[in-house]
Amino acid sequence: MKLKKVFAAVLFALAFGGAPAGAFTLDLQGGVVNYVSEISKFNLNVYGHWWYPIDQMLFVGVGTGYQEIDNVRLFPVSGSLWVRLPFGRTVLPVATGDFGYLIGSDHQMFWRAGGGLDIKNGDLSSIMVMGGYEFLDHYGKGYAYIQAGILIEI
Repeated sequence: MKLKKVFAAVLFALAFGGAPAGAFTLDLQGGVVNYVSEISKFNLNVYGHWWYPIDQMLFVGVGTGYQEIDNVRLFPVSGSLWVRLPFGRTVLPVATGDFGYLIGSDHQMFWRAGGGLDIKNGDLSSIMVMGGYEFLDHYGKGYAYIQAGILIEI
């Protein structure tokens, strides 16, 4: 239980810590997540992040959203990392990672690792196409996810 309190305090500090005005970035993504061996059954996955840019290529932040896996509603809260790889101009490959806690009737720790494309829409926005792997601690199962969304740099 103490680990959960420390984790919550760190996420709160990341989200609301002192930062210069105009230094935050938001994203919202929607898609599907399903157990790797049951590719025909799709579950809803909506995820968003509040990012603090270290520079134009590296972001740290907190994430939250909504997942429904086999009719179990889960609300993730995570610490997150976003890395744009320096290849390309308009379309940049990205790598992402999340580590956190799923709140719900079947609460548990989880982690996600993935990647995709950051398609620049101008200086302050991007369209994202992402995919990856998510592991749920209590289930002991791996899930694949596919999502698309938008990133807005404030």
